[in-house]
Amino acid sequence: MEVYGVKPKRFTKEWWEYFWEYYKWHTIATIVLIILFITSINDCVHRINYDLQVDYISEHQISEEASNALTALIEENIDDVTENGKKEAYVTLLDMKENPDPQYTQAMYTKYSVEMAYIESFVFLMSKKYADELSDMGVFEASENWTSAPSYNGYCISLEDCTALKEIGIDTGDLYLGIIKLKEQEKVSEREKKLLQQENGIKFAKFLISKR
Repeated sequence: MEVYGVKPKRFTKEWWEYFWEYYKWHTIATIVLIILFITSINDCVHRINYDLQVDYISEHQISEEASNALTALIEENIDDVTENGKKEAYVTLLDMKENPDPQYTQAMYTKYSVEMAYIESFVFLMSKKYADELSDMGVFEASENWTSAPSYNGYCISLEDCTALKEIGIDTGDLYLGIIKLKEQEKVSEREKKLLQQENGIKFAKFLISKR
């Protein structure tokens, strides 16, 4: 820890005053980062069993209004695979642009790392940077297995000029779509549930592709 001025004896009243004066923002930033990390893990572990979850990963973020409109658009174009009488979608927004606050940037990369460790989404909408990065990681289904639309790298489809997304305020100039590969599950019942969610993802993906 970098020392500023004369450092009082540790854990005395003067030391706490000294610590708070010089390390207040470091402490607050660390606490916020920890809270975000714990919240991200908690969200991944305790999420509702949605019919489809979608990750939006980009340096070009969308507004809350556009996010809500995207959720509604998803629900209009998927099936009720959970059979609870309603279609429910969830959109995770990962803001990957450089931020003046380095703690915020670090928090987003931490959330991104957690999201990759606990993938529950089957559709990724992302910038080319993350389309390339995640394709190299092998997380996507080969595009030829689910669509006849041309892919630029064998896994991801460009959504440039997708009118359905443009109409709800999403810039598609640098936007790509990928379908998450189905992992081998230990339990047959778990694999069947994931397969239905993947099929829902493919259904929504084909809808977006048809609107280009």
